[in-house]
Parts: sequence; C-alpha cells; structure tokens
Amino acid sequence: IVIEEVTVKAQRPVTYDREKEMSTISVPVSKVTVLPALGGESDILKTLQLMPGVQSGNEASGGLYVRGGSPDQNLMIIDDVPVYYVNHLGGFVSTFNSDAINSMKLIKGGFPARYGSRLSSVLDIRMKEGNMKEQHGNFMIGMIAAKYMIEGPIKKDTTSYLISVRRLMYDLITRPLTYYSSSGVSVGYTFYDFNAKLNHYFSPDDRIYLSIYSG
Repeated sequence: IVIEEVTVKAQRPVTYDREKEMSTISVPVSKVTVLPALGGESDILKTLQLMPGVQSGNEASGGLYVRGGSPDQNLMIIDDVPVYYVNHLGGFVSTFNSDAINSMKLIKGGFPARYGSRLSSVLDIRMKEGNMKEQHGNFMIGMIAAKYMIEGPIKKDTTSYLISVRRLMYDLITRPLTYYSSSGVSVGYTFYDFNAKLNHYFSPDDRIYLSIYSG
C-alpha cells in the first residue's frame, strides 16, 4: 500500500512548561535560612549538598559533586549571568548571600540547551526584585560575618530597588592584635559580597531590571 506524504504541523508554545522538567530541585530560600549553619551564616551551597545525587567532597568544602561530576562542571548563574568563583574562606562560605536571593533551582540532568557549556548540573539563582509597596530591611551580626539588606519602592507599584551587603569581621580583630604584636605589621583576611537590583515594571508581560554583584 502506497500512501502520500503526510505533514503534521503545530505551533511551539511560547511559555515553557516547567512541570515537565526532569531531575530538577527547587529549594525555597526560606527553608535555607532555618537550617543549621556554620557560625549562623546560612549557605545555599551547603543546603544543596544535602539533596539526592549531590555530594560535598571534602569536609566543609563548598563544591558540588553532582552524580560523579566535578565542581567545575556545574554552571552557576545569578539572573542569567555566570558566576565563576563561588567560594570564600577556601570553601567554608559561598558568595551567595541568602538575604538577596529569591529562588534557586538545581537541574541535575537533561537541562535545556540554552544553558550549555557544562556537563553535570545547572544552578539557576534569581535575586529578589525589591518590594514595590513599602520599605523593608534587616541587619545581622554573626560569628562569621555581618550583613545588611534594604529594599523598597522608588515609585510605588512601578520601580523598586534592593541593596544587600555582607562582610567578614575577623580582620577588624586580627589586624590590631597583629599590629601591636609584630612591630607594626598587621595581618588580616576579609571578604565582602555586594548585591543590588533595580527593577522597573511596565506591564504584566514587560519589565526591565539591572542586577549587580561584586565580591
């Protein structure tokens, strides 16, 4: 039996169906902040090391070994921008400040081709967009670092901002001690993370934002 050629056509849906994503873990940041943390400093990478298929490697290391891969085979992005160095203190603390993060998603396999360039996994992190209704902020001093976050509207229901800063405090102690104990030579180690975001709302389908990270 010989039949004529049949052509089947369909339109690709514009929206991506997230329910069909495989090997994907979404962890609410609110859950990260209540887990036990080193020196009171919550860390999203330490949280992900507790997930199935993910190992931590060395003790207290911040690397992610996903299904046998190495840490350099993981793509980590903040608001679609790759971050190449994600650790402070040799891996004890990650560069991701939980105060500035809205959501995170770890894709352990079968990730979309738009990510590319990595073999093991994709960690997709989204920063908070700032409160468009009222001002909010918080301040915390822990055993490892101090951090401050403020967010609020520039123009209510239209434009918002977020600023978050975190800094290690140990050098404020070690520098004076070493200065007086070693003939005027001060020694200290510190790190800082600065996150900022400016978000402008045009319509339900259109918005523009500027994300900044420095560390």
